[in-house]
Amino acid sequence: MLIEFNVGNFLSFRDISTLSMVGVRSYKEHEDTNVIKLNDKAKLLKAAVVYGNNASGKSNLIRSISFMRWLVIHSFRDALLEESDKKIPLVKFLLNSRSEKEPSSFEVTFISNSIRYRYGFEVEENEIESEWLFHTTSKEVPLFTREKGKISINRSSFKEGLDLKNKTKKNVLFLTVVAQFNGEISNRVIEWFKNFNVINGIHDRSFKRYTINKLKEDVEFQKWVNRFIKYLEISRITTIEEEVSDIDVEKLKEQEKDEELINFLTSIQKLKARETKRDQIITWHRKYDENNIFVDTIPFAFDRQESEGTKKLIYLLGPWYDTLRNGKILIVDELDSRLHTNLIKKLVGFFHQTNETNAQLIFAVHDTNLLSRDIFRRDQIWFIEKNQFGASELYSLGDFKSEKVRKKSAFDKNYEQGKYGAIPYFVNEEEIISSLYGKEK
Repeated sequence: MLIEFNVGNFLSFRDISTLSMVGVRSYKEHEDTNVIKLNDKAKLLKAAVVYGNNASGKSNLIRSISFMRWLVIHSFRDALLEESDKKIPLVKFLLNSRSEKEPSSFEVTFISNSIRYRYGFEVEENEIESEWLFHTTSKEVPLFTREKGKISINRSSFKEGLDLKNKTKKNVLFLTVVAQFNGEISNRVIEWFKNFNVINGIHDRSFKRYTINKLKEDVEFQKWVNRFIKYLEISRITTIEEEVSDIDVEKLKEQEKDEELINFLTSIQKLKARETKRDQIITWHRKYDENNIFVDTIPFAFDRQESEGTKKLIYLLGPWYDTLRNGKILIVDELDSRLHTNLIKKLVGFFHQTNETNAQLIFAVHDTNLLSRDIFRRDQIWFIEKNQFGASELYSLGDFKSEKVRKKSAFDKNYEQGKYGAIPYFVNEEEIISSLYGKEK
């Protein structure tokens, strides 16, 4: 379970920004549905929603989480690369001369196997500047710390890291080196990173293949999807295999006389012979006669005959199911793209009302119809806006004083009226209109 994520000097974030999944103790709304109770004093949020103007930094927040996950999972492979290929693909905050000279910073605090961990690092393009891992049983203690190449190890609590300091190159995370030597704690931390998924709600590429494979292989998932899609007036979903290419290479070779082109087509033919078949989804719809009496079900080619919204929904169901079934963390950018408000409410509701595994959801949207006290607690709602220096600032509705934001406030109306910030302002609207019609003064 995620407790907190921190990022600084990366993309549009100059100073350290914090996304916290810790529930405010004094808030009692949705106490039985929207929070995970750790004990009598502490609780975590099952979901968090992020709002902000276009180009405010919502996607950059999610890209920051994704980058940290990517670096943790793939860091060790850099030890095998040539020196010229070992650069870490950083994008620092570029609008400040000081930040150009400072490292980027990432840190997560989370719970795994009932133990609280805090792991983070500061990184430059060519080097891990610092790195740290703490755990908490009765109190927080360091397992290891790293500063400018010097690694200090807790000899009693992190024995798996002993004798591995000299095996750690400057651009490789120490955590991943220890994990390669079968360290129990280090592998547990890396497994936690593997157990959260980051997807883009605009493009289906990142989760389409996963969902198709799951439809083919997981009978329980098939049953769940086929129950879920009834409201779409789809009777059922199946998968088929079809040829990847429909090019008739032999016919083209007969028509051509150019020897080089024939050789090229022959190469294509050889490649085609090695290609596997492509999986496709088929949706089945009910067919009626002239008296509106049901007579049959007919197949639709999913990619060609279903709407973009239906396609996105079906493809989303794979990671949704996996996250809820296995207690993972799902992070989605632009969730409201191509989806109806009521559908998003239902998807979020799975995390709030029927979440048996303590799964968590973090997502970014523009749809203010979701900004409702009937769906979210105040501490679940986050905003991002850029300050006058071009840096993104992240803050929660729970940060506002209680006299300004009460639990019965109309969150959506207050947001649209600019009371919480993070909305677009057209300060020169008259100039924009004048310019549109060529009437500049």
